[in-house]
Amino acid sequence: MPCLHTETQVRNPADRETPSHPAPETTQRSKKKKKDERQSGWVLPPLWSLQTKTGQRGFRKALEGAVEIQESWPEDHSEVFNSPRMSCGENFRYVKMSGWVRMHPKLSMLLLGRRRDSHPPCSSSCRLEPPATLEGPWLSLSLNQFEDCGDLVRPLLFPESSITHQYHQPRPGRSPCSTGPCGLGKCCDWMMGLLGGRASHLKWQDVCHRVLVHICDIVAAERCCLAMTTKDEAGGQVLGPFFQTTKTQNHTHPDWERSIMGYVVSTGWPLNISDAYEDTRYHLNVDEPAACRPKSILSVPIKNQHAEVIGVVMAVNKTGPACFFSKQDEKVLSSHAALFGVILENKQLTERLERECHHNQVLLELVQLLTEHDHRCLETLLSKLSAVILRASKAKLCKIFISDQSDGECFSWMAYEERDDHGHSTHYCEREFDVNEVSYMYAVRVRTSMEMLNISNIKSVTQPMAAGVQNLICAPIRDTQRNLVLGVCELLNKVSTDSDEGSGFSRADERLLQTFVECCALALCTYTVQQEAEKNLTKLTITEEVLSYHISAPVDEAEALQKCTVPSAHSLGLMEFSFSEAGLSLAASAQAAVRMFLDLDLLQNFNIEYKTLCRWVLSVRRGYRSNVAYHNWSHALSTAHCMFAIIRRTEQLQNNLSSLEILALMVSALSHDLDHRGVNNSFIHRVQQPLSRLYTHSTLEHHHINICLLILNNPDTRILCNLSSEDYKACIEMIEKNILATDLTVHTQRRSEFFHLVDDQTLQWEHEEHRDLLRSVLMTACDVCAITKPWKEQKRIARLVAEEFFAQGDREKHEFNIQPDAVMDRVNSTRLAELQVQYIDSICSPLYGALSSLFESCSPLKDGCTKNREKWQMLVEKGEEKRDAVKE
Repeated sequence: MPCLHTETQVRNPADRETPSHPAPETTQRSKKKKKDERQSGWVLPPLWSLQTKTGQRGFRKALEGAVEIQESWPEDHSEVFNSPRMSCGENFRYVKMSGWVRMHPKLSMLLLGRRRDSHPPCSSSCRLEPPATLEGPWLSLSLNQFEDCGDLVRPLLFPESSITHQYHQPRPGRSPCSTGPCGLGKCCDWMMGLLGGRASHLKWQDVCHRVLVHICDIVAAERCCLAMTTKDEAGGQVLGPFFQTTKTQNHTHPDWERSIMGYVVSTGWPLNISDAYEDTRYHLNVDEPAACRPKSILSVPIKNQHAEVIGVVMAVNKTGPACFFSKQDEKVLSSHAALFGVILENKQLTERLERECHHNQVLLELVQLLTEHDHRCLETLLSKLSAVILRASKAKLCKIFISDQSDGECFSWMAYEERDDHGHSTHYCEREFDVNEVSYMYAVRVRTSMEMLNISNIKSVTQPMAAGVQNLICAPIRDTQRNLVLGVCELLNKVSTDSDEGSGFSRADERLLQTFVECCALALCTYTVQQEAEKNLTKLTITEEVLSYHISAPVDEAEALQKCTVPSAHSLGLMEFSFSEAGLSLAASAQAAVRMFLDLDLLQNFNIEYKTLCRWVLSVRRGYRSNVAYHNWSHALSTAHCMFAIIRRTEQLQNNLSSLEILALMVSALSHDLDHRGVNNSFIHRVQQPLSRLYTHSTLEHHHINICLLILNNPDTRILCNLSSEDYKACIEMIEKNILATDLTVHTQRRSEFFHLVDDQTLQWEHEEHRDLLRSVLMTACDVCAITKPWKEQKRIARLVAEEFFAQGDREKHEFNIQPDAVMDRVNSTRLAELQVQYIDSICSPLYGALSSLFESCSPLKDGCTKNREKWQMLVEKGEEKRDAVKE
């Protein structure tokens, strides 16, 4: 009777030399010993249970219940190791999973010692030398001992390099050679043809079936089975799917087939059972059809290039004159399995690459729809996206349920896309749902669980509304940032090309659906953002209309300014740098601004209506806040006057600057601080005012530009409306650059370049970069021109500047608990003179010195700055109280 022992124990030479005719008593003792061993059981692989006191159990019976152990492990393991009757059935785990066999990931592989001389070998063909470090029979290890000494045993049982197989010589007359076409040890031309590309047009399932038919012929087996290995969700190794070729009809995979395949997969070694009928662990009284009972079994693992088991092939019942599979059959089957492993891995790799290409193509189409389509119509966008996923997944129906965020338990509407047999799609939307419909119930379930659901067969559903639904896959559309479920997408009724109607949606379809729902989430989020943006844009438009109405000067004020006689520049003192706006009334200040534009001939050069100019000047005046101490309308008028005086007193500027540049400079000078809040850019960012979110630098200057453009675009104040499109664009661009130049941070970054041009006398009027730099310097010089005023006016303005700065420092301290800068801290009010000297030395003196070197007409600015510095320095040296000195 053959048993599943391996012929690997190395015997002493003395043991091999047995007498030809043993003594009768020796023969009797040997037979009795063999009978006892057969009844009690030799060391068995972990696949089959030990016979118990309750009765014998075969391959199949062992799977119906837990393995019963006759005797427990003693604490002294040496006795157990020395015993030839050690149980190895414990710690084996085997679970049936509807055609998928879960195997324990650490099944021990036992190379066990003997076979009976009366039968052919029934064992693995791998022979290994026992390690010298183990005591007792080294092959007698249970699963626990195998795991404990895994570092020592695994290199012996599972070497990294290929194992040299030493095949036993078949005994004469008992192991005939295979008669198949590949049975002479030569390479199989048919298998090499598959490896060479003949299987390129076939699916890997078809390749498996054809190889099984070929193997069944060459080993002369009644039937052959093949099982692939995969990993489940928990990472465990499982058997499936199964393939077979059999002469019997309606063959199913009994438990013993899965058990043997699982054993071969766990060990990685071939298994050859010569006669299953005479094996004590297989019994004929099991409930098994006679046609399915095995007589001889040959099972070989299929490995990939990394020596990992990816499948197992099993031949059952040798046909012909021999009743068992020979060593030659095992060689042939092993060589075919090696080639088949390469073929199968290449085929699976090719198909996996094709699936990835298909997935990437679908992703590209979805992204193109998202980027090219107008998101204003969400229904149309979802319809186009659904058509792509239906074609890619070969589903007939796609439903997208959109969640109602105001109600956490229902959907607001559904997009429905159906694809007929001819590939045409039908799209419509629904606002009402049948809560008893299967798709709706699963959508609610997925929305609650927020997990994907794949049902391959819904035949068990008995509700009438389930009619026509064979399978479905459902996934939530999630907004991960807000942790919300925006909707649920369902694909129904997979169109399968196989004969198996219950195949359902595959894992590749799950990946496609996951990509699809992410694109849907992006589309929904983009649509929501776009709707909010359009709403905010509408609000902004309304706000601008309201602001334009309130910032526009009243009609009666504009008419009064238009009708009055504007004094001349000389009578207003506009030609002198010492001009002071402090003594002018609001009406006189507006008349002074109008006079500057008149004397520069800007109305004639650009066809500006006088009425429009008057209303524009009054609107600009209304754009400055009256509650700001320094950056108000008076400062704007002073800046514009300084620009007017420089241009009128400097012949070089009049000859080289164009009228458009002069217009842009005057508009910029009068508008450069519109809607100033009495704080600087640092304060706006430190307290995180809304303006800080719009611009990262020159925040106030950008805001001044926006208000300036708002007034210029007001229908009643469009002084640039008669310019050509090119001139208008160029003028607006210069205005923006000029106002940005009033930021002292920008000035300190660019002034060195201007200083080099002046020192080297390399200013070129034909270079636009030099002209732009000059305009920027002129804007800064006019903005800080208060430092050049007569001493009395300079002290007054310095007090206003200090008051505005100290007010900002007070707000930082009391409202925001922020330590202000030294110049903003009221504690330093007594150091005003010292701060003024530092300001003149760092900003003003270098600027006016370079400007006076370039234009002699600007020398009064330099002289005024120098005189005021001397005054402030005298206050510093005398040590008088700075605040009292300013008040004097």
